[in-house]
Amino acid sequence: MSVSKSVLAKLSTFSSCEVADALIKLKLPHGGFLPGIDMYSPTHMSGSTSICGPAFTVKMVLQSDTEAPKPAKHFVDAAEPGSVMLVSSPATTRSAVWGGLMTARAQSLGVQGVVLDGRCRDLSEHRESKFPVFARGHSILGQSPFTRPSELQVPLEIADPTVGTDADGEPTFPPVTVYPGDILLADVDGVVSVPKDLAEQVVALATEGRRVDGLCMDDLRAGKGIKETFALHRGK
Repeated sequence: MSVSKSVLAKLSTFSSCEVADALIKLKLPHGGFLPGIDMYSPTHMSGSTSICGPAFTVKMVLQSDTEAPKPAKHFVDAAEPGSVMLVSSPATTRSAVWGGLMTARAQSLGVQGVVLDGRCRDLSEHRESKFPVFARGHSILGQSPFTRPSELQVPLEIADPTVGTDADGEPTFPPVTVYPGDILLADVDGVVSVPKDLAEQVVALATEGRRVDGLCMDDLRAGKGIKETFALHRGK
């Protein structure tokens, strides 16, 4: 199952916040939020850049892992036009998994942007190309000899490495599993993953959420209080 072009186009008109609100209403405890991953290019945490497309997933492993499989071709060469690449990296690494040469190739293939559960480098090159890069951090170290690509188009569990555990040993904020073809939407506020089978429901809920928020904004700007405004339009 893939998300239709019409649904994808509608989804792309919403912000990451609006989409996360819709996913919370659909009982996803994490709201699809990939915490700690921020915009590094074309600007850092500013501007109107927004990307929205099906996830093309890449799993990185430590270079020392000789047991993990190896892809048949370079992971960027395998990327699909219109996709948003999602690259996971071992949480312990401090090296980058994405650099300027990868941006050049991805851009030539029509990739919309990249989301890194890891670090990037060559910031000036990404920014000169105006290529959207969202990452957990930045490094001056390249991928080799620290990590290597292992598997393409496999489910990736994205967890915030700074999150602790509760009394039962469960993470205080649940990880998000992103499947190939799930929709990734990223903007200045952050990155959200939409399960492909929920995309149409998210569009409907986000549309209604925007309508209600618009009414609230009008009333608040007119001088009404938050409590009465929320009671009127949100029912709380």
